[in-house]
Amino acid sequence: MTNNPSIAVLLAAYNGMKWIEEQIASILSQNDISFEIFISVDLSNDKTYEWCQDLARKNSCIKVLPYGERFGGAAKNFYRLIRDVDFSDFDYIAFADQDDIWNCNKLHHAIRTIEQENLSGYSSDVIAFWEDGRNKLLKKSFHQKKFDYFFEAAGPGCTYVLKRQPAQKFKKFLIKNWEYVNLVELHDWM
Repeated sequence: MTNNPSIAVLLAAYNGMKWIEEQIASILSQNDISFEIFISVDLSNDKTYEWCQDLARKNSCIKVLPYGERFGGAAKNFYRLIRDVDFSDFDYIAFADQDDIWNCNKLHHAIRTIEQENLSGYSSDVIAFWEDGRNKLLKKSFHQKKFDYFFEAAGPGCTYVLKRQPAQKFKKFLIKNWEYVNLVELHDWM
């Protein structure tokens, strides 16, 4: 694997105080990876934005985008991140939801898989968990069939890791088709 590949982690948040601290801690604990976290906070009723701003003042690898816009859903918030973050100097781009908890080798494993299999992007299975302690593996790593992309996303959006070049191409597509892209309510399907 390339030595310390650089990753732009794009994190979308909205009223996230219940979860975001644990999520960011799990990102900060990633092994063998160089990264920056870019956070876009949808107009919230709690202190998510203020908490993120305070964290960014303490940690130079965290950047918070300007605040005050209502996106009304995770997809539009992720589209905003893709449009507004300059990730041209990073090797990879990863998506993160505010309520995820990442394994400490998540990004390292994703990049190793991308490089070993010569892929443009990566998505994985995910473990869903509930406050009462239950959890369940949501298996998404089945072999793809010819028309799967018409009926479902490749996997949960929070597991996507993309090489810079295809991410840059998607960014150009997104900007060129902004009004239409925003009609798609699930970023992982787009």
